[in-house]
Amino acid sequence: MIAQDKKMEPTIFQRLTQSTWLRQAVKFGMVGVINTLVDAGVYFALTRWAGMIDLPVLAKAISYSCGVLNSFFWNRLWTFRSKQNSWKNFALFVLVNLIGVGINSSVMAIGMNSLHLIEVVSFLLATAASLGWNFLMSKRVVFRT
Repeated sequence: MIAQDKKMEPTIFQRLTQSTWLRQAVKFGMVGVINTLVDAGVYFALTRWAGMIDLPVLAKAISYSCGVLNSFFWNRLWTFRSKQNSWKNFALFVLVNLIGVGINSSVMAIGMNSLHLIEVVSFLLATAASLGWNFLMSKRVVFRT
């Protein structure tokens, strides 16, 4: 009997798990969840324990900034494994995220006010739009992977 040397085609699952884009997108999403927890934790610590209950907008600006710092650190080191470590990359990252906030708010407003979508649908569309923007720009512009 002659053994045939056939290469097995990878399954869809194998192709997906080997995809750098997918792996980075999942990691990016995980970092995003952690950023949200950092934001919420710092906000509630500032407003409930540090006496900033009468300054919620300032507390939110500080807590959101902590989330962005956390995001830059983990996305640079873990998600995209970038060797770049410069203020330019950080400034680009902050700019990308500021534009992302604008995209998020705009899509939310358009969804609710112009398209008359229910709040949760507008929220999900806004989140998807800003998440897509932030991921693509982080991958291609900020960390260049």
